[in-house]
Order: sequence, then C-alpha cells, then structure tokens
Amino acid sequence: MEIYSLDNLSLREVRALRTALDSIPITGIDAGFIALLQHKLSSQTQSIENHIKKEEEKKQESFKEVVKSPSKQVRGKKNN
Repeated sequence: MEIYSLDNLSLREVRALRTALDSIPITGIDAGFIALLQHKLSSQTQSIENHIKKEEEKKQESFKEVVKSPSKQVRGKKNN
C-alpha cells in the first residue's frame, strides 16, 4: 500500500475535513475506515495546534528577552 500526504493544508482546512466526516452516512464495512480517518484528522489537528502553540511561546520568550536586555543606543559621530 502506498501512502500519500496532503501537504499545505491549513488548520482550518483540516478541521473542515474532520467536521465533514461527522455528517456523512456510515454503514457496514465503511464504519471502521471512516472512524480511522476521523482519528487521523483529529490527531493531525491536535498536532498543528500544538505546533502553533509552541511557535507562539517561542515568540513570547524572544519578546521577553528583547524587553529584558538593556537597549543599546547607537549615536552617530559628528563630522567636523
């Protein structure tokens, strides 16, 4: 079995796909397949949200470091 990936989907798009799976009729043999697909999309959504949260935390830490460090003022030299 070959495995393919859907690259470049936004969080909103992944959530839309996951939500859409809740509204389709599931019968018989398809139930297990759809349940697995729902789980994969839910996991992917969680992974994306965790990544976004970590990136925001990094930005906050960088901002805090900039604020804490003493500012270096550069003064121009006078030309005589």
